Amino acid sequence: MNETGSKPIIILAFSNDQDAYLRMIVRERKNIFKALQNYHDKGSIQVHKEENTSIEDMFDLFNRYSDRIAIFHYGGHASGTHLQLEAGAGTAEMADATGLAQLMGQQKALQLVFLNGCATQDQVEKLFSCGVKTVIATSVPIEDEMATEFAEQFYHALATKATIQKSFQTAKAFVTTRYGKSKEVDEFRALHWAGKKERPASGVPWGLYINNNGEEALAWKLPESIEHQVIIRGAAASAKTGAPVNTELIEMLFNAMAKHSLEVGALMEAAKQSKRQDLRMVRQAIIDSFPAPVGEQLRKLFAGNAIDVQRLRQLVVTYETVVELFCFTILSRLWDARHDNPALKLNEDHLVAFNSFFALSAGSQPTFNYVKLIAAVAEIFRENEITPFVDEFAELGAVLQQEEFDRAHRFMEEMRAELLRGEVAAEEIESFCTQAEKHLGTIMTAFAFLVKYKLTTIKRIDILKARHKVPTYRHNQVILDRVTAGIMDGEEVYPSFTDSASVILLKTVEDVKDYLSLSPFVIDENAFTGDQNSKLFFYSHYDAADNSYHFRFVDNAEDELAVSESRYPQIKEQFEEFRQAVFGK
Repeated sequence: MNETGSKPIIILAFSNDQDAYLRMIVRERKNIFKALQNYHDKGSIQVHKEENTSIEDMFDLFNRYSDRIAIFHYGGHASGTHLQLEAGAGTAEMADATGLAQLMGQQKALQLVFLNGCATQDQVEKLFSCGVKTVIATSVPIEDEMATEFAEQFYHALATKATIQKSFQTAKAFVTTRYGKSKEVDEFRALHWAGKKERPASGVPWGLYINNNGEEALAWKLPESIEHQVIIRGAAASAKTGAPVNTELIEMLFNAMAKHSLEVGALMEAAKQSKRQDLRMVRQAIIDSFPAPVGEQLRKLFAGNAIDVQRLRQLVVTYETVVELFCFTILSRLWDARHDNPALKLNEDHLVAFNSFFALSAGSQPTFNYVKLIAAVAEIFRENEITPFVDEFAELGAVLQQEEFDRAHRFMEEMRAELLRGEVAAEEIESFCTQAEKHLGTIMTAFAFLVKYKLTTIKRIDILKARHKVPTYRHNQVILDRVTAGIMDGEEVYPSFTDSASVILLKTVEDVKDYLSLSPFVIDENAFTGDQNSKLFFYSHYDAADNSYHFRFVDNAEDELAVSESRYPQIKEQFEEFRQAVFGK
C-alpha cells in the first residue's frame, strides 16, 4: 500500500561487504543525509536511508513510495551488470541491473539514479531503455574515499538550491581540484553516447548521462515549502515610498556597537546628556568604526534613500561582506592553531564543510553559505579548546543557534538566491527591502564586536638598528577604517614586527605583537605593487582549468583578480599550504 502524501522521496541505499569492507560508506550515508536533513525536517522532502539494503528492501521501497521517488542513490560495490546488495546474516547477493532498471523505470517522478559504485556505466543503457531520465554512473573502478567525497559535494550543492546539473558540475570541480586533471570528470549526452566506444581514454570516473527525455530533469532542484520560507511575499510594506530608510538599521547598530566602541559609547552618552542625537554623526561613527570592507558597504547603503532593487542588492552585499570577512578571520586563526599543533584533528563532519569551501567555483560561490562554515569552525574550536583571536568568537556559536539569528541568516540566503535568479517582482521590492533591513540589523548586531579590531595592510617592514641598541621595526601600513575620511599610507615604528605584504587584524594599533594575518583569504594588491592606499580583494573561488585562485574586489565585485604561478605566486602557495594543513596531507 502506498503512503499518502506527495512530497518527493530521496532514497539512499547502501550496501557493504564484510570481506571487502568499504570504510567510507558510513560517512557517505551520514553526510548525505546531513546535507538534506534541513529539507527533510521542514517537510519539503522525505529522505529514506536504507543501511544494509537487500533485493527485498529495494522492491519494498519502490512499492511503498511508488511515483514519489525523485532520486535513488546507491553506494557500495557494483559492476556493469549488478549492484551488490546484502542478504541475511550479512552475506552478499547480486541484484541484476536489468531487473532493477525495469523497477526504476516505472517511477514517474524519478529524476536521477546515482550509482556510486565501481564501473556502473554499462547499466546506463538498461536504465535509459526503461525510461530513466538521468543517471550518474562510473566508467572505471573508483576509490572509496573519492566516491564518498564526490557524493558529499553533489548533495551539499543540491542542498544549496542548485540543480542536478549544477550539483554534478560542483562535485566534478571538487574531484578535479582535489585529485588533479588525471581524474577530471566529463559529462555525456545520450544522443551522442554509443556505449563503450565513447568511454574517455583517460578513464575518468563519473559521468552525468542524460536520456532523450531527460533534459528537464537537469534543471530539477530540491523543493522549498512556502510555509518554511523566511521571505514574506505579498506583504504590505511598512515604509512609504520615498520615506527615510536605514533608520531602524542605524538604531540597532548604534545600540549594539556602544559596548564595543569607546567612540560610539561616548557619542551615545553625549546624546543622553543633551537629549539630542545628530543622526549624521551617528551614521558616520557606524561607518568609520567597522573595518573598511564592511564600512564601505554601509556607506553605500546609507548614501541612498531610494527603495529599489539596487538597495535590496546592497543590503545583501553588506550581509555577504561581514560574514565573509569574519569567516576568513576564523579560518586564519584555525590555520595558526593547526600550525602550532599538528596533532589537532578535524573529524569527517568538519572535512565535508572544508571540501565544499575548497570546491568553490565561479558558479557555486555566489550561493556558498559562509555562516555554515563559521558554525563548523566554531565546533572545531570548542572540541579542540582553541583560543580564538577574536575573543567574542567563543560566545558567537551560541548566537548562531538562536532563532532570531537563524531566521535572519536564512532570509539573507534566500534573498541571495532570489536576486541571482533575477526573479524579484517590482511590487515586492518595497516589502523585501523592509524585511532585509530588519534581518541585516540582526546579523550586524551579532558581529558588532568587529568594531573593536583594526584591519591593517602591512606593505613593507624596515629594520631600524643602531649599535648596541635594541632593534625596532618601521611598518609602512594602511589602517583600514574611517572610510568617510579616506584611507592613506602611513608609517609606524613598533618594538615587534608582523607579516609583510599582508592584511592583518589587530587588537590595538598601539602594539602589533598580537596580530592575525588574513592572508591568503584577504589580500591588498597594493601591498605587492607598491601603489599608494589600498585595493582589497576577498577570496572567491578556484579555477581548475588554469590552476588559479580568484579574488573579487571589495568595492566592486565585477573587478576580479586571478592569482597563479605567474602572478602573486606566494598567495597561491599559501592557499595550497592551508589546504594541506586542513587535510593533513
